[in-house]
Amino acid sequence: MNHAYCDRITRRGALKVGMLGGLGLSLSSYLSLAQQNAGARPTADSCIFIHLQGGPSHLDTLDMKPDAPDEERGEFGSIATRTAGYRVCEHLPKFAQAVNEFCILRGMSHSAGAHPQADEYIFTGNRPSAAVKFPGLGSVLARERPARADLPSFVAVPTSEMGPGFLGVAYSSFKTTNVPRRGQPFEVRGLSLTNGLTIESVQNRTRLLQDLDSRFQAIEKNNSLLQGMDRFGQVANEMILSAHARDAFDVGREPARLANLFDNNEFAQSLLLSARLVEFGVRFVTVQYGAWDTHRDNFSNLKDKLLPPFDGGITALIETLKQKGLLERTLVVCLGEFGRTPSINAQTGRDHWPRAGWALFAGGGVQANQMIGGTDRKGHGPDDGTKIAPDDLATSIYTALGIDPKKEYSTSSGRPVTLVQHGEAVRGLFG
Repeated sequence: MNHAYCDRITRRGALKVGMLGGLGLSLSSYLSLAQQNAGARPTADSCIFIHLQGGPSHLDTLDMKPDAPDEERGEFGSIATRTAGYRVCEHLPKFAQAVNEFCILRGMSHSAGAHPQADEYIFTGNRPSAAVKFPGLGSVLARERPARADLPSFVAVPTSEMGPGFLGVAYSSFKTTNVPRRGQPFEVRGLSLTNGLTIESVQNRTRLLQDLDSRFQAIEKNNSLLQGMDRFGQVANEMILSAHARDAFDVGREPARLANLFDNNEFAQSLLLSARLVEFGVRFVTVQYGAWDTHRDNFSNLKDKLLPPFDGGITALIETLKQKGLLERTLVVCLGEFGRTPSINAQTGRDHWPRAGWALFAGGGVQANQMIGGTDRKGHGPDDGTKIAPDDLATSIYTALGIDPKKEYSTSSGRPVTLVQHGEAVRGLFG
């Protein structure tokens, strides 16, 4: 583990300086080279992280294996895409025509076979540990790249298990707990001025709370939970008083030409909200789309319930970000916590399979219209040398957002912890 001195040179780096000095490279030259390597300009200002909760079947969506045995191949046919030689599930016609907007990472692989552990792994880029609770991607971005004072930096639509870890409650997500519905006002609990509440009454209440806070300041000084709650209260107060914040959540203000791109389902409307939020300055939005845990009736659930909203929603999001002029600076990431078993069980379902899965990247400097990685002929696991771990995905995301994935944080007990302990940025993802 690297330990930083007060001038931010790590112990390992100091040893390098000593060795390089013997080769005639000065300290100033070394620092210049280090800055070139660690200080690359970010390619994205914000991130929309789409979690397909439960884990989609890779073999029935974006990593089909037509030559696999009958008992593994499944019921769906495949269709051609705009990328020569690449075929996807027949129930993804819109995605097939928009595939050139994405970089498809196949062969995502790890060993966490249970949902909570796998979620934690993809949310943090670190294997789950009993010793350290690592912070999620959104919480880190909220700390490193905070939004303006009247907006939450990290929003979860409608909720998420991506937590702040050792960063504390101050960097938790703002959960909408609800999703927009077309033609209906979208009210976020605690944000709207309802039941006779006025701006003046909010201001009066704030002054009272500030007076109480000053009286109990000595008691609260060393309580991180109370400090975090106080920070949340400040942001909530700023949001209530801010027309900008209220407008950010008001999808009813979207122009019809954009709103009509999105179907009238919860996933699509959540994505419409996510595009509006990053337009208004929210740094990280996670959209949770559940029910992918298809242990039974995998094919009917995919065909009738899951794939149509996904197909329409993901493509509408990319088109909307393009039309808003946001795609180049907004990183879009979409994945589940793992894939599903090549074998089909007795309930016509597929079970957990962390050895193989996929992830989609778009916007934010991503080199689109390509595939990185792959799986073997039957889709059982990555091809030789192509394994992509959650550590690598998190490293790539942080790098795109201008955050050093090897930065050291300190836990509340003073323990130094590297943000992402292992992993490398996926080669070729950003050129």
